[in-house]
Amino acid sequence: MDLESVFAEPLIELGAETPAFAGIYTPKSFHGATRVGVTSQFLENAEHYHKSYFDTGYWNFLLGNALAAAGNPDAPGRIIDIGSGSGNSVIPLADRFPRAEILATDISPQLLAILRDFLRKRTDGAERFGLVCVDAMAANYQAEVADLAVGAAILHHILEPERVLASCFRALAPGGWAIFFEPFEAGNALLKLTYRRIFCEASATERATPGFRFIERMLEDYKRRERPSSDPMYRELDDKWMFTRTYFDRLRAQQGWSELITYALNVSPTGLRDQATVHLRLGAGLTADALPKWAWSIIDETDAGVSDDLRRELAQESAVLLRKPPH
Repeated sequence: MDLESVFAEPLIELGAETPAFAGIYTPKSFHGATRVGVTSQFLENAEHYHKSYFDTGYWNFLLGNALAAAGNPDAPGRIIDIGSGSGNSVIPLADRFPRAEILATDISPQLLAILRDFLRKRTDGAERFGLVCVDAMAANYQAEVADLAVGAAILHHILEPERVLASCFRALAPGGWAIFFEPFEAGNALLKLTYRRIFCEASATERATPGFRFIERMLEDYKRRERPSSDPMYRELDDKWMFTRTYFDRLRAQQGWSELITYALNVSPTGLRDQATVHLRLGAGLTADALPKWAWSIIDETDAGVSDDLRRELAQESAVLLRKPPH
């Protein structure tokens, strides 16, 4: 891929200074810059993060649904993937669109190095991939150089997500789509209230167990994310935001997008139980038996009290699709 035709500033290859990052480029303005608002799990601990969250099958499923929601647009000639990490969305995109050029971007050269090593094993032409280490808020793309932009669970890590959307708007050709998958506030608010009820009903002995200590940490995490966006604490957090459709609709109007589509991911009669199980596994390495049966009964009771339609409105995670005006 001709990276110089995508970026509006010169690029530097990181391998010249650090051989482990050979084949990874960075904009000259970002070279040597301090990474603000990024935690160690994406940098020094990148290998552990990769092993914990790498799941291309799941992201392929989500991408298929999102592309269908966008009306199955024509195969893109060039795709910009934002917050690529070790390839959760890059690899499914490469398989779906074998003729497309794919620019993988991330603030972590360590994660991009993992992706680079995987891409080198592919037989469909390494020249169609580009790897660029850049802060998504400051990515300075040429105008109208891509047909599709994708971000798989990236915006909630960003200090100013609106800047990422603005850079996508500039980079996309007329009619191009930007697709993101993000946590939403409404469904998480219901889960937060459920966790709070469980914690309040627990005995002192139960609160000292790993499962309830994790519930307490989740409640503290929710509380931190309720702070005003101006709070400098957000620089220290990994998961910074939970979004609403209102937020994205406001940006749609401000930035000039012609269309906004949002829909809940993984709508299920056991949505709260499913999410709590994932929280325990990913957040603390615990299984469901870390919580007593009575706690799961409260979660199941809350699940049973929500209709399918309301589950779609009280999304815990949503796809967000924005389209640039065709003309």
